Amino acid sequence: MKPIIGIVGIDDYSIKQKSTICIFENYRKAIINYGGTPIIILPPQLIDYYKTRPKDTEKLNNDEKEILINQINLCDGIVIPGGSKRFEHHNFICDYCNKKNIPLLGICMGMQTMCNYNNDNFNIAIGNNFHNSKKNYKHLVDIKKGSRLFEILKEDKILVNSFHDYKVNNSGDYKIVGICDDVIEAVEKEEALFNIGVQWHPEKNYDKDLNSKKIFTSFIEICKKK
Repeated sequence: MKPIIGIVGIDDYSIKQKSTICIFENYRKAIINYGGTPIIILPPQLIDYYKTRPKDTEKLNNDEKEILINQINLCDGIVIPGGSKRFEHHNFICDYCNKKNIPLLGICMGMQTMCNYNNDNFNIAIGNNFHNSKKNYKHLVDIKKGSRLFEILKEDKILVNSFHDYKVNNSGDYKIVGICDDVIEAVEKEEALFNIGVQWHPEKNYDKDLNSKKIFTSFIEICKKK
């Protein structure tokens, strides 16, 4: 039986004047391509996520947390994708997956959620130095030898694409396993089944880039075992 992979829905900032919770197609395709069944994890609060700023939202109540837990418990693994706004439900999902040892893959904002979910960390604007939507590869990332990510990739330097304008100021309770200059590019919890965050976007090159293939293959295989 194929593992069920929950992809956290985001507000689509590209659709103007219309509130939409969605996932981008490459996430869905990547999960299917490597043997998973994708479903969307929907946010629980009765607010307009497109128009509302995260700092202006109320704290999750118990009923809203239960909605998230019921959705997560349907899944064998969770992907927290890239996006433009991080709400409390992103933090809750990360925390719950950590406590229950549910396989977790964070991408771009998802990695930033991992670093910030249970603390007062903040993101730092870095302009567009690391942002490039036209090239498949932007820069090198140094991967820490001996890390879980290194075991997956079998490389200590890899080329990645890059689509982010912010960096995290530190990694919180995650271990830093990938870096480019002073930018944290990958984090993980080695003791977990699979709990890795990357700042770049492996889903965009899921069918062409070897390292992207390795990340998704490893994630789905662990979800199958769970």
